[in-house]
Parts: sequence; C-alpha cells; structure tokens
Amino acid sequence: MFHAIRRREDDAGPGDVVGMLLDCHRRIRHFTALAVALPDATAVPPAEIASAAAGVVRYFAEALPLHAADEDASIAPRLLALGLPEAVRAAVLSMTVQHGGLELTLASALPRWQAVAADPACLPAHAAALRGLAARLSAQWDEHLGLEETTIFPALRELISPSEQDTIRREMRARRAAPT
Repeated sequence: MFHAIRRREDDAGPGDVVGMLLDCHRRIRHFTALAVALPDATAVPPAEIASAAAGVVRYFAEALPLHAADEDASIAPRLLALGLPEAVRAAVLSMTVQHGGLELTLASALPRWQAVAADPACLPAHAAALRGLAARLSAQWDEHLGLEETTIFPALRELISPSEQDTIRREMRARRAAPT
C-alpha cells in the first residue's frame, strides 16, 4: 500500500531554483497522500504502518521546515523588494501567512503520527482525528502549492536574476547541509 519516495533530480537542472522548489512540492504531495492514506491502513502490516507514520513525521517535522525557510527567508524578501504587480505581491504575502496555518495543522497531527509510529496498534484510536487532520492538511496544501506554482514561481523565474537565483539555490542547499 505504501511506497517509498525516491529522490528525483531537479527537472530543470541542478541550478534551477524553481526546479528545486517543485521537487520539494512533489515530496510534500507524496507525504500528504501518505498521511491521507494512513488512517485507513487497517489491513496493512504493523511494521509498514509504523514505517509510513515515521516517514510522515520525519518529513513534516524535519524537511518541511527547511522548505518553509526557503520561501520565507530566501524568496519572499527578494520578491517583496521588487516593484511587483499587486497580484504577485498579494500571493507572496499570502504564502508566508499560510505557513502559520500549515504549522498549526501539523502541530496537531505530529503527536498522533508519532504515537502510531511508536505503536501501530494505536492507529484505530487516532484514525478519526488523523483522517480529519490529513484532509485539512491536503486542502491547505492544494491552495498553498497552487498559489506558488501558478503565481510565485513564474515571478521568481522572470523577476529574479540568474545570479540571485544561484544565491537562493546556495542558501537552500546550505540549509540542508549536514552540520559539521
């Protein structure tokens, strides 16, 4: 039922910031779909349920905050410093506000996913709440990712110079570098 995610190289090349962000979006969609499927995984072996829940926890607790930092610290300030069309400016501001709502939903779901990862037998006790939280998270992501992909990413490609995009790419990679 559950499939491991495989890392895909950036579709648009290793230096393309939007390609890197879209790669993050593919992972967000994958782990959101996994979160949506998890509450109804009653016929799945316990080890697989635990592994899926642990993967969801790991992604949303560790990797996702890096993506939000990419947007809030590297992308939004650069775009907002430009003379943006009002629709793009509103989209960038909305993107940063939406991160707060996503964080609230995740804060409610993470302890339940952690419990299921530690003890898959407790899934039925958390299933109804996780079903509702996953549905809310899915709806929030649909709106958030759609806004970025239709408005913000095209503006990023068009308005931010290639050298500045390269700087953003380096910042993104630095956030993910293992501490020394």
